[in-house]
Amino acid sequence: MNYGGNLGAGLIASSLFIAFMVTGCASLRTAELHADNSQEWVQIEHRLHEVFLAAEKKDFSQLDGYHLYGPKFTKFTGSSSERLDAAAGRKGEHDGLGRINNLKMRADALKINVFGNVGIATFILDYSFEAGSETFHRQERSTLVFVKESGSWKIVHEHLSPISP
Repeated sequence: MNYGGNLGAGLIASSLFIAFMVTGCASLRTAELHADNSQEWVQIEHRLHEVFLAAEKKDFSQLDGYHLYGPKFTKFTGSSSERLDAAAGRKGEHDGLGRINNLKMRADALKINVFGNVGIATFILDYSFEAGSETFHRQERSTLVFVKESGSWKIVHEHLSPISP
């Protein structure tokens, strides 16, 4: 039996199919990267303001609800070189916010990029608070990664690093 002719035709057909699929997938990704995500951008910006408000009010239940705490959650802070998991991230937020008063937060130079169901917000977090009789003002480079889960944007990663004066 001669399988050479059929094998060659099969390889050519397979190669064309793979090339078609790769080209099609690449085109789809490029289109998704350049899609108008203005509605999602507005939703993420709104969620960011909700996060700030919940933190300022020390509404821990609401604040927790804006996070997708679980095994995939991570956080970096300027006060530790270790990556925090969900439990440590939540505890640190609750403990830190519990010790301060009159927290005020805003996002300066906010940029939001959306890639399908993932949104990345980068900004300078400008905040002030009172601890004891002193008032503190800080700025940190901040990145929040959001995932759209059941129609709602939730934080899955936080990265904060202080800006030295």
